Amino acid sequence: MTDIKSIKREVADELNYKANSEDGVHFLSGTSAAPEDSYYGFVVTGSGTAIDSITYIENYKQTGDITAITLVQGGYYPIPGRFSTITLSAGDMILLKKRN
Repeated sequence: MTDIKSIKREVADELNYKANSEDGVHFLSGTSAAPEDSYYGFVVTGSGTAIDSITYIENYKQTGDITAITLVQGGYYPIPGRFSTITLSAGDMILLKKRN
């Protein structure tokens, strides 16, 4: 048996994404708030998607203002410390549920 010496970050992210995504997703579009749950990240599926508000579960892990950034369509955004709900001002995204 061979020991693993290192792993590319992209591969680790992909494995982590696949392991966590089995816990479910929520498709969010429009300006309604997402149902409360434990989400670990999201994938932006619409152009012009913008976040109006977000409620972090472990907010001490966050700095800066996520509502001020330009989200890229097709981008995967992991959120350290998870979030419980999010509201968009435009666009749509897939929310990734965290295993409890």
